[in-house]
Amino acid sequence: MAGPLTPVQSDKLPTSPALDWRDGRVAAEHAWVPEQLYRDILERMPIVCVDTLIIRDGEVLLTRRSQEPQAGSLWLQGGRMRKGEQLTEAALRTAEQESGLSLTLCGLLGTFSTVFEASAHGDSTTHTVNVTFVALAEHDARPQIDNTHDDFVWWPLKKPTGNSYLDQLFVLAAKQSDVAGRT
Repeated sequence: MAGPLTPVQSDKLPTSPALDWRDGRVAAEHAWVPEQLYRDILERMPIVCVDTLIIRDGEVLLTRRSQEPQAGSLWLQGGRMRKGEQLTEAALRTAEQESGLSLTLCGLLGTFSTVFEASAHGDSTTHTVNVTFVALAEHDARPQIDNTHDDFVWWPLKKPTGNSYLDQLFVLAAKQSDVAGRT
C-alpha cells in the first residue's frame, strides 16, 4: 500500500508549463486533443486519468455524473491528465474544478484500471488508467459541482455504496486513514 503524501494545499502547487517542441510551453489552444482524434485514440488506447476521493469528516464526496461514462451514477471527481502536468496538479485541478472546493491533497490510494461500455466521445468503450488520490475538504465545505454532474452526496466512508469499484477504494482509504490516525 502506498504511504501518505505530505499534505499539499492547492494554492501552493507550482504551475509548471507543459513542454512542446517550440519554446518549452504549450499554447492554450493546444491543451486539448481535437474531438475526432480523441475518438480515434479512445478506440485504440487507454487514457491516463486522475481521480480524487474527497473526504470531509469521515464522509466521501460522490457526485452523480450527467454524461458518459457512468451517466447517472455516483462517482469520484477526476478526469484526464494533461500533457506536461504533474499527477498531483492534475488531481487537484480536476477535483477542484468538479467540486468547487479548495482541497488538501494528502495521500495516494493507488493506480487502477477501469473499462466502461460508454464514452462521452462516441460509441467506443472507455478504458482508463486511474491514479487515485485522497484529498481533505474543510468540515464546513459546500460543493458547487460543475456541469458534468447534476447532484452530490456526502457518503459515509465506511458504508458500502453497492458499486464494487468505489467500495474497494473506500476500504483502502479507510485503512490508510486508520493507519494515519485520521478517522
